[in-house]
Amino acid sequence: MAAADLDLTDTALQADLTELRSRFPETRALYREVCGLLFFRYGVTPTANKLYSLVRKGSMGTPAEVLQAFWQELRGRTRVTIDHPDLPDPLKQIAAEAVQTIWQSANEAATAELATLRAEARDAANAAESERDAARAETAVAREDALALSAQLGEARQAHDAVQAELAAERQAHAATRARWEAGRGELEAAGRQLAELRTQFSTELERAREAVTLAQERAEASERRSLRELDQERTARQKSERTAEDLRGELAVARSEARDAAVAQAEGRTKLEAQAAALAERLAATEQAQRRAERAEAEAALARQLLATLRVAPREREGGRRRKAASSAATVPEEQGDGQEGRPEFAKFSPNMA
Repeated sequence: MAAADLDLTDTALQADLTELRSRFPETRALYREVCGLLFFRYGVTPTANKLYSLVRKGSMGTPAEVLQAFWQELRGRTRVTIDHPDLPDPLKQIAAEAVQTIWQSANEAATAELATLRAEARDAANAAESERDAARAETAVAREDALALSAQLGEARQAHDAVQAELAAERQAHAATRARWEAGRGELEAAGRQLAELRTQFSTELERAREAVTLAQERAEASERRSLRELDQERTARQKSERTAEDLRGELAVARSEARDAAVAQAEGRTKLEAQAAALAERLAATEQAQRRAERAEAEAALARQLLATLRVAPREREGGRRRKAASSAATVPEEQGDGQEGRPEFAKFSPNMA
């Protein structure tokens, strides 16, 4: 196989290289074995560039040094083989010349490749220095950026710590607010239950108040009817008393006149007439007292009618407390408006026969 025909991606070549890498981990030994592989198995004259492209280990000068040692070793082995006594002299001379030619060609190729490699190494070194300078510049910029980022990171950490502190405070406030909300909800539920109880109690008391108002109205109406009847009776009694008083006054005037007229002539009859006059005066006083009672009964009946009108006009949906107060007021007004008499029933009952 010619040097120009060597396929570096050949499967068999790659398999051999893999085997040599596993057997010879040391770099120079691996290069030496690859030289023998190319020269003896594939018939390819090894060069430093080919060796480095296949092995890619160490520096660029390592394959050139190993290749030079390989040719020196091969020349020594060839010389020994050529000096074998069984070979004819012409064959020895041809073999020696051939090996010498190969060695010179290989040496020249190795020297040329070494110079090329050195030039490439210098170029690579220059490029590496340029890259190093650029990397240093980039490193400086990166260091400055890192410092700036570190400062920003510090600020960010401080801001993060502040946010964490605020978040902790917000969490505590939220916990306190939630606790207050829970307490408020409990109080609201308790207030709702209490309100339901109060509504039930209010409904009960309202119904009782309605019944009390109805009963009070019935009682007031009955009292009004009794008061009207008593008022009529008192009016009748007063009219009778007035007529009786007029009659008595006339009789008294007549009696007094007769007494004055008969005083001179009838001494004995005087005492009798005076007794009759005293009796008539007592009857007149009793009649006037009955008239005053009738007037009070009429005033109380008017007050009862006013109270009854108030109870009829008042709305039935008032609160239980106000209803009870109105009922209590309806029951106590006659006592407050009376003439100081205690222990009387709902309305004063007068009779013309009362003294």
